[in-house]
Amino acid sequence: GYIGSHTCISLLEKGYDVTIVDNLVNSKALVVDRIENLSGKKVKFFEADVCDEDALRKIFAEDEIFAVIHFAGLKAVGESVQQPLRYYRNNLIGTLVQIPLRYYENNLISTLSLLKVMAEFKVNNFVFSSSATVYGNPASVPIREDFPLSTTNPYGTTKLMIERILKDYAHANPDFNPIILRYFNPVGAHKSGTI
Repeated sequence: GYIGSHTCISLLEKGYDVTIVDNLVNSKALVVDRIENLSGKKVKFFEADVCDEDALRKIFAEDEIFAVIHFAGLKAVGESVQQPLRYYRNNLIGTLVQIPLRYYENNLISTLSLLKVMAEFKVNNFVFSSSATVYGNPASVPIREDFPLSTTNPYGTTKLMIERILKDYAHANPDFNPIILRYFNPVGAHKSGTI
């Protein structure tokens, strides 16, 4: 996706090795070629669903992974308002209603699967792509990090639920280092204009 591809380029430019796991529901495989062309470096790419724990174990077993940056999930606020049940099902309870995971991106299930496999491989650094929508309708602007959290749409609610899971998990596991990013709509393009 947009944020993920720009993050990959930035990490590669800083000398990090990058492994991309994507089921291509919200993105296209050609972005991997563009990332490699723009950075001049190779990345490992796995077409896999982040909810698939067996696939994650194989990926984690290939290399020593230092951190996970989690960008997976359905992401359109307007669409979430028009199709709230789809968003709650996809982002939170997909497996509980026995929907095959290969058909859906599941924020919650993918997060839980990632956390489980990360614990197995002793990977404790985690960055979660949340959203400023978790602030709901703030009383004033600019919005500060300490503002109350509330949501006005299903998309934001799924993000806020996952934030709570990460906080609870960090409380129970002192070695776990989560970072939650609450950005607004990112816009722009790489200086090349190709992504």
